[in-house]
Amino acid sequence: MKRTVNGASTDIHNDNPAEELNYLGDVSVANNKWYGYPTCFTVWQPSLIRDKTFAVGDQLVQAPNSTFNDDSCKAQSTPPRLSFQAHSAPLDAQFASDFSTLFVSFHGSWNRPQPTGFKLVAIPFTKATDGSYAPAAAANSNTGYQDIWKNNNEANCNAGCFRPVGIAVQSNRVFVTSDASAEGELFLLAKT
Repeated sequence: MKRTVNGASTDIHNDNPAEELNYLGDVSVANNKWYGYPTCFTVWQPSLIRDKTFAVGDQLVQAPNSTFNDDSCKAQSTPPRLSFQAHSAPLDAQFASDFSTLFVSFHGSWNRPQPTGFKLVAIPFTKATDGSYAPAAAANSNTGYQDIWKNNNEANCNAGCFRPVGIAVQSNRVFVTSDASAEGELFLLAKT
């Protein structure tokens, strides 16, 4: 991904765009919101974008112009509720039975110079007064989740590491599948 402004391009792909957690609302109610794709992309690493000041979770256009630009994204697109490190490749998400935690499997990058992902994370959720649940962290947070289980040295993960895919939650146990290059695996994580 490159950011092109006035003909000058900057490569920002190692840390942008962010992976997204979007809130789509009540499934029984029609949702006509637009979440930006394929025009607006979410910022993970603002420091790589030098032509304008952004925060984590803001949205940008790869090549802003007079017809559609970053302000257009802000006005028309619904930003993510939480952002994740670019190239983490979230594949599955499952709530704990009390909706206090969302578990997300980060399958991991396949072409990032410094690998990332390759772990299971937990996102703390809180219950609002209207009965809905939302991430406890602010939308512009880059620390809204915590690692539950990860490889010891993710820098070496292009050579074959635990690569979480599917998740199942049962009471205080979490089942996680992995499609590591050697063979498929099933892991059981439990609170003690």
